Amino acid sequence: MPAPPTLPAPMSLLGFAAFWAVISWLLALNGWRQLAQHFRASTTPPENAATFRMLTASLRRTDDISSKVDYRGVLTLCCSPAGLGLAVLFPFRIGHPPLLVPWSAVGPVQLETGWFGNTYFTFTVGLPDETGGVEIRLMNMAAAEQVEAHQQLQQLGR
Repeated sequence: MPAPPTLPAPMSLLGFAAFWAVISWLLALNGWRQLAQHFRASTTPPENAATFRMLTASLRRTDDISSKVDYRGVLTLCCSPAGLGLAVLFPFRIGHPPLLVPWSAVGPVQLETGWFGNTYFTFTVGLPDETGGVEIRLMNMAAAEQVEAHQQLQQLGR
């Protein structure tokens, strides 16, 4: 019996890369794309920005409860006077351009307790066209505290 035909290794890798790109792009449809339409970063964060790498967070459009996407260990969050910077690691970047959200669009941080006593820090980014927003749920207390501190500085006019 003849062996079944196999794809050459380069074709298999190309197919996997295409599959990866499509999945990454589809995930961006649930929240990240709405943010990117209004808050795409045009510059890199300042060097003195408080930066948190490899964070776990979830994003969810406020108008669609089923749109939640988890970013487990791939999110970078930067807090600077210019705003809240968000980016994902390179392999997941397709459909996820870096973002810089002004503090005026970031809602207050709320502490939530989930099942099994998990603690979450949730805030909503409002869209300028008032078509809704995107809820961001962080699992890192230090990052949430930086978001709150920069919000307070913004309110004080600093």
